Amino acid sequence: MYFPTTVLYIPNNWKFVLLQPKLDNTKPYVIYLFSDTYFFKLLFVKKHSSIFFDRQLNTLTVRNFFLANFYNMYLNRIEDLLHSFNKVFFLKLKFKGKGYYVYKSSRNTITTQFGHAHRIYIYSYFLSVKFLSKTTVFLFGTSKKDLYTTGYSLKQARPINIFTGRGVRFTRQIVYRKKGKISTYR
Repeated sequence: MYFPTTVLYIPNNWKFVLLQPKLDNTKPYVIYLFSDTYFFKLLFVKKHSSIFFDRQLNTLTVRNFFLANFYNMYLNRIEDLLHSFNKVFFLKLKFKGKGYYVYKSSRNTITTQFGHAHRIYIYSYFLSVKFLSKTTVFLFGTSKKDLYTTGYSLKQARPINIFTGRGVRFTRQIVYRKKGKISTYR
């Protein structure tokens, strides 16, 4: 019979302690994951799973005896969480047009000046913002969701004009311009 097996790689800067219950099947496996700044406690039911740790590969193998997709999804989320502390995501935005400027305050609040009557404030608490030039902004951080939320809110402040091509765009985004009306009398 096939039992789903998930291999969970633990990054080098994380340490963990695995507590296994001796004879009692009702008590769960307890895994304490910790780094210099974070701490997690994970529980696995003993009668539904078995856990094995490989020291050479630094991997934790979990075999589920209960055929439910919940455990696989749970382990994938844990692995994403562990690796999100090590990954850095970045996004580069460009502005095209006259008089388009972006400012940043000391609290990482991004303020746009796109010719609106009022200023638009975009709050990015978990991102770092770097200005490469007057018309290019570089956003980076550990949360992909926060990164794209801030990027799309900047893009939404001044969308691309389909006739002139002016506006906010991502760096490698292709912008197609629409032809204007052509007069028959020339």
